[in-house]
Amino acid sequence: MTSEKIVSVSWSEIHRALGVLVSRVLSDGKPDALVLITKGGLVPGRILADFIKVDDMGFVEVKFYRSIGVRGERPYLKFTMLPPLTNRDVLIVDDVVDSGRTMQLVVEYISSFKARSIKTLAIYVKPWSSYIPDYYYAQTDKWVIFPWEICEAVREGVIDRSAFEELSRYCEV
Repeated sequence: MTSEKIVSVSWSEIHRALGVLVSRVLSDGKPDALVLITKGGLVPGRILADFIKVDDMGFVEVKFYRSIGVRGERPYLKFTMLPPLTNRDVLIVDDVVDSGRTMQLVVEYISSFKARSIKTLAIYVKPWSSYIPDYYYAQTDKWVIFPWEICEAVREGVIDRSAFEELSRYCEV
């Protein structure tokens, strides 16, 4: 992947983006529970839970990418751990909506729990996505490197170790 097709974002950019998203979410009403899509939705979902004081969080692990930029044939549920969702307002959180297929799969799965409402949030969405989340901060056609995945990006060869020398020295390659 060429450097023109990659953007890395800082912790302060993530907090700013999530702050903007929080105001949008709360303008529609505070959710009762968050469902975080792992791995990408774990950190932003935890930050959102702190911002809006939501204690009930669930997790849905979806496998789709085989490595950075290399998708599998289709997404599938790998693991779930959910709080009660029946008659509750649920916000599903991920870092990026790329093809849209992962988010769509999770929405369909969570629908089976008879939630009162289901909303979706991602920090970034790709312009070609078949699914547009209810809330997103920005659209990008670049591969986004988040501050919580520096080692993964170094291991996959997407970014040069020297670009994140201080952090990447802790990465097991």
